[in-house]
Amino acid sequence: MDNELSSRAMLVSLSISQWAARKHDKRASRDVAEHYGTREDVGRYTKALVARDSLRAIQTAAGAARTEHYRRTLPWSDDGARILMAAGFQEYAATMSGLRDTFEREVRAFVLAYPDFVRAARVDLNGLFVETDYPSTERVEAKFSFSTGVLPLPDAADFRVDLGDSAVERIRGEIGARMSDTVNAAAADAWRRLYDGVEHMAERLKAFEAKVPGNREGAFRDSLVENLVELTSILPSLNIKGDPELDRLSREVSERLCTESAQGLRDNPNAARAVRRDAESILANMAGLMGPDEAGRAAA
Repeated sequence: MDNELSSRAMLVSLSISQWAARKHDKRASRDVAEHYGTREDVGRYTKALVARDSLRAIQTAAGAARTEHYRRTLPWSDDGARILMAAGFQEYAATMSGLRDTFEREVRAFVLAYPDFVRAARVDLNGLFVETDYPSTERVEAKFSFSTGVLPLPDAADFRVDLGDSAVERIRGEIGARMSDTVNAAAADAWRRLYDGVEHMAERLKAFEAKVPGNREGAFRDSLVENLVELTSILPSLNIKGDPELDRLSREVSERLCTESAQGLRDNPNAARAVRRDAESILANMAGLMGPDEAGRAAA
């Protein structure tokens, strides 16, 4: 592992909690089992405590935050921590702060309307309504949370335990090897993102060409170009190993595939064809650099 990586990157985590607003109704489950002459343990009845739409805005805000967190970071470990390069920290922090504000605003709106949602549920659930299923307003509010955390990257050299020199060195070597594998996997993730984005553009433009002229509506959305623009803008901050080829190809994608808007490509089939060919050329170049196995996994 790059000995200087700890000075260029950190670990970040995102934790979002939400109230599920669902409850296993034992009585209803028992009634269903009796009605069909079966055991209670073969199924269970779970009821929604409030209307599904009442939580949709909070769920949307949480989903947007998770998407952005993953988009701006690279995988690190199974515990949820992900790598964030120092070069991308300011934008990450500002973006997540805005998303947290949105989440908390939607939570406040829900909590304010919570008594109304409970009254509506009394009608909607009818005989299934149970007053004790509903926490107090304060307890419901406490079930929602949004936080991010930052930790330094671990360093095998910092492992110090009184096990004897040979054991310590062996463990340090194992830690270093595992971290090196993780860094390589994170670097490959950045390559796959670029490969997937370019491949998607090539496929959508090829489908566009196959449509009957004059009836090409809906062949691809504006996001076809917009997503690639966003990706190439953040890739420099995801280049964990400082790979000059990744930087070069990211610039090439930006210059050759992202200069024309999606509407411009729809209006000019010749331009769309030229971009499609450029995308296929870049894919071939990337496949050569990534190797057939890695390119195949990206395309899978």
